[in-house]
Amino acid sequence: MKDLLCDISAFRYWRLPPQVRALCPPLPRPEEDRQRYDLARNPTAAVALGFPLYTLVRTRNKRTCPASIRQRLFLGELPRESVLETEHGFLITSPLLTAFIMLRHLTDLQLLLVLAEMCGLFAVCALPAALEAELSRAIDSGAISTTFGWVRCPSEDGTASNLWRRDALVLGGDLHRFCSDVCGIRYGNRFREVSQLVPLGAASPFEVEANLLLALPRSLGGEGFCGIELNVEVILSTSARAIVGKSRVYIDLLLSSPDGRRQVAIECQGKASHGRAGDGLRDADRMTALQAMGYDVLLLTHRQISDEDRFRAIVKAVCRMLDAEYRDKSSDEQRAEALLRSELFIDWTKLGVIDGKMPARHKMARSWTAAVLSE
Repeated sequence: MKDLLCDISAFRYWRLPPQVRALCPPLPRPEEDRQRYDLARNPTAAVALGFPLYTLVRTRNKRTCPASIRQRLFLGELPRESVLETEHGFLITSPLLTAFIMLRHLTDLQLLLVLAEMCGLFAVCALPAALEAELSRAIDSGAISTTFGWVRCPSEDGTASNLWRRDALVLGGDLHRFCSDVCGIRYGNRFREVSQLVPLGAASPFEVEANLLLALPRSLGGEGFCGIELNVEVILSTSARAIVGKSRVYIDLLLSSPDGRRQVAIECQGKASHGRAGDGLRDADRMTALQAMGYDVLLLTHRQISDEDRFRAIVKAVCRMLDAEYRDKSSDEQRAEALLRSELFIDWTKLGVIDGKMPARHKMARSWTAAVLSE
């Protein structure tokens, strides 16, 4: 019977671009490799996915402890369409079941970031040097096609980055149905409560971080702005089209006043973390075109959101543009923001990695979402 990969192993697989998966050989069948000697030498397992591999078992008597394998026990009925076949000789949990199993060792915020990437238009994948070299050789020789639907974003210096643009792995309706399927089982309520905060359609980690800082309730460390939309398509007028030479642009984050009369377009700047390089629009032209369409526009950098004082100034500016009153945060809200910031700005290549014993502050933060939303 084929192995069923789950947890961080499945998450790494879903982060692998199709171009890379095409280079990976199948895993050896367990019944033909009972001691897992061939598995230890398999480049898909050893290089692309990394040891130990995490597999899902359905009964307690199926659990074994080979050195290269860690197992997760799932009792009861699996959610619909949650086990998928791969071309690499193993089964894999769906993106949502993968996140659901990972939540056992994630804080609520870490789970939120995992779901934001799955529901977003990007993936973060740091390829090992050997795999990077093999990918370059395969592309240069024409052995594999580059038209797999995933596009690698350049970094600030023009070299390849760890950021890839792709279609969303999970749509909003899929997330809602999955929450219904796991309702009533262990961890189901926690997963549902976190899923309610997931930003849909983010195009980069930067957009996720900016959205959460602006949109999360103040009791969770955010600013409490409602109705934020991500990557909103704007059909340009004739005059705005003449400025940028395109018929449409996309606003990274669009904030609207409660009455809908005022709107602020926030443009996330920074090619390394955002991946906008090469989109054919100069920042000044893009900003001018949106202003010609009647939008107030703010350019936002990662340095501004990571610095509390700079970010507070940005928030006050947004409030003025929306004709909203800014209210200073209470001591409890300031502590919530400090906790949020302590976990939000991470190395996304290491998101979800199991690194041993969870720190005490993570245990305290594990249920911050459930505690607030249940009040």
